[in-house]
Amino acid sequence: MNLEMESIKNIISKGLNKSIDKMNRISSFKWELENIKFEVSKDNNDCVAIYLLSKDFNKIAFVLFIKKEDANKIFKIFSGYYPDLSDSYKNSYEIILREVGNIILNSVLGEFANLMRIAIIPDLPKVISGEKFFILENISRIIEENILKIPISSVIKVKGRDKIMDMELFFFVDNEIIRKI
Repeated sequence: MNLEMESIKNIISKGLNKSIDKMNRISSFKWELENIKFEVSKDNNDCVAIYLLSKDFNKIAFVLFIKKEDANKIFKIFSGYYPDLSDSYKNSYEIILREVGNIILNSVLGEFANLMRIAIIPDLPKVISGEKFFILENISRIIEENILKIPISSVIKVKGRDKIMDMELFFFVDNEIIRKI
């Protein structure tokens, strides 16, 4: 692996470790970072995706995928309840998942901004549901000049009692940013 890719991996790892420390402080479950790799996994699950873009800085985009059943468990971790189909739960469900995504994704974005010595003001994270590859394809269309961006992925494990949940993160980083690092 070349030096640039190793630098990107270190930046992402540093940001994710900060977010995992935060999540471990506010949750009774154990949050852990798994490996960071430069590929997209082959699993195509029905999931909830939280994505973060910035209109002012379109060189980086982040997407957090949580399997639908795991998203329900994460909602329960923070709310104490399993979600139902009512509108009041739907709003709470999205707020909680958006905040989990916000903590995780902004920690990594902050590391990139600090390294480049720029201010990046992200849009609010958005929450959508569907098949992972369909969501990934549609989000990648939103990102300008996507062909110049390298996909990077990582997995966060959430463990508690008899439950283990995986969250998969995708980062799209512009080649220009990689060269600058």
